[in-house]
Amino acid sequence: MKWSFRIQKPGEITRDPIVGEFFSTEAIENPAEALVREGIQNALDAKTGDSVRIRIFLSNESYSLDGNQISLWFDNLRDHLGAKGNGLREVPPKNAPCPYLVFEDFGTTGLQGDIHQPFDEPGNNNSFFYFFRAEGRSGKSETDRGRWGIGKHVFPRSSQISTYFGFTVRSDDPVPLLMGHIILKSHKVNGDNYAPDGYFGEPNHNNDLILPIQDQKTLDRFRRDFHLSRNGEPGLSIVVPYVDPEITHQHLKMAVVSDYFYPILKGELIVDVDGGNQHTRIDANTLLDVVNSLDFKEKENLISFIGLADWAIHHSFEVEYRLKPCTFDIPAWSDDLIPEEMIYNMKSDLDAGENMAFHVGIKVRERTKSTMSYFTVYLCQDGYKSGRPIFVRDGIIISDIRGAPRTPGVRSIVVVEDKPLATLLGDSENPAHTQWQKDSSNFKNKYPNGKNYIEFVTKIVSNIIAALGAQEKQKDPYLFADIFSLPFDSMEDQPTSPFDVSQRKGDKETKEKKLKIKTQTKPFQISKIQGGFKIIPGPSAIVLPLQLKILTAYDLRKGNPLSKYHPSDFRLDTSPIRYKDSLKGVDILEVKNNQMLVQIIDPDFQLVVQGFDEKRDLFVRVEESQND
Repeated sequence: MKWSFRIQKPGEITRDPIVGEFFSTEAIENPAEALVREGIQNALDAKTGDSVRIRIFLSNESYSLDGNQISLWFDNLRDHLGAKGNGLREVPPKNAPCPYLVFEDFGTTGLQGDIHQPFDEPGNNNSFFYFFRAEGRSGKSETDRGRWGIGKHVFPRSSQISTYFGFTVRSDDPVPLLMGHIILKSHKVNGDNYAPDGYFGEPNHNNDLILPIQDQKTLDRFRRDFHLSRNGEPGLSIVVPYVDPEITHQHLKMAVVSDYFYPILKGELIVDVDGGNQHTRIDANTLLDVVNSLDFKEKENLISFIGLADWAIHHSFEVEYRLKPCTFDIPAWSDDLIPEEMIYNMKSDLDAGENMAFHVGIKVRERTKSTMSYFTVYLCQDGYKSGRPIFVRDGIIISDIRGAPRTPGVRSIVVVEDKPLATLLGDSENPAHTQWQKDSSNFKNKYPNGKNYIEFVTKIVSNIIAALGAQEKQKDPYLFADIFSLPFDSMEDQPTSPFDVSQRKGDKETKEKKLKIKTQTKPFQISKIQGGFKIIPGPSAIVLPLQLKILTAYDLRKGNPLSKYHPSDFRLDTSPIRYKDSLKGVDILEVKNNQMLVQIIDPDFQLVVQGFDEKRDLFVRVEESQND
């Protein structure tokens, strides 16, 4: 059991591996995101049931390996780690603690295949061979999420010594296997020139093929030292020693919720992020709580996208619009794809800020055959300033789509899961799965007019919105006379309001103008206060008892704020919202989410509700009903 490198032969090409650089893209913000994206994608491809569970364990100081443990796993590697020109920048000192990361998947097949296979055999799907002994080749089918055979390189790329271990139990073989792999540059040690790749395992009889370790004592020691949770379950546990210090719990959780919220909401993925005394489970029930616990700039937008995705998964089938299929050999958008009898309802739903779903059929043509396929568009007009669509292919968010027009004011998710179209788009992806590229080597010349499919999908949101003529309807300023923080477009001729409302032009706020709404007198009035609102007696006489139904939401530039409310915004019955200390002449009958039912029992009453986000405008509607 040791690390082994192969001595190069004279004339053999000196090789400096660079495949890890494929994951240095603008769309991937940090090493944690690259690791999470590729690791989870590979696990989903190896799924055996309805869902996959991932455990990511990041050791803290108390769990790092000490000197004796380091010696066992790395001792005869030191000469190679210290070799000049080996590609490593800062090698940790020999006696320094070894922090590490563990990435385990459950509900998967493990690394199946013949462990003695030395060369690629096309058509033989040997995942063990492709994981440890191949680069730029993959045994995955064209319908899998991955294509390039280099996704595993995110693991050595995340190690300060460019190393990873794989501990696997195969679903067709209960015997655990352990093997390690280090990827350096060609280098020299004690006068000998060595190939870049080194392996941790058992040399076979002639020392030319390293085999995985099967000794139970060694396997048990490895599990203990690196705190693996696998105990006979099929799957793969990957250990990244001397893990990059830029990989943090915060970054790991952000990557999980940002890149994989869609399969998490579908119940296809559960992720546990552990470390020391920290444990965070991310599943469909905890997703929003985890997002709210994190601190990042795009949190509110992500929460809104999660709300739209949740609706798409669980409710969109109830109201889905089915467009006419695009059957052209060269796919191209035409406004005729929208059935004429649906246009009025579509426009009404769009202008009302309703969630909308569109089933888009398309004929996918390869060289020798054509197949009908489809994808789905989910959108709502909610004032989303960026208007940038999110594209999801087989659960993976393709995060850097070029050429997709933005539709300011509209939030949208384009989901491609049907295999013919998902396979086509997957073939066009770059190794990091962040872009669809018409000149990708896996794509070019495979599909006639292939670039037109990419363009059809990436422009679908813009084309639908343009076809519907998405111009906001003229608002009736007297429609909701008892609404606080009414959304106005341009109403300079209106009288002033009891409180100030900022008037917007485009995306910029201009000077405040006082607006007033003519309305019938009411027995109550709503006033804006810091962090909330107050309801007190109005100018007309009150007849007791009187019930008031109060509905609240954060305001939007477009659409109905109440229809877009999500419990993650706030809950009236949950801190920081407060109202109990200021009650006067009011009985609270019911409080749930964004609604409150109260009964006025004294003409001199007062209800003050505070604790809302002061950076956001508040929308309040009050409906009254007289008791019998």
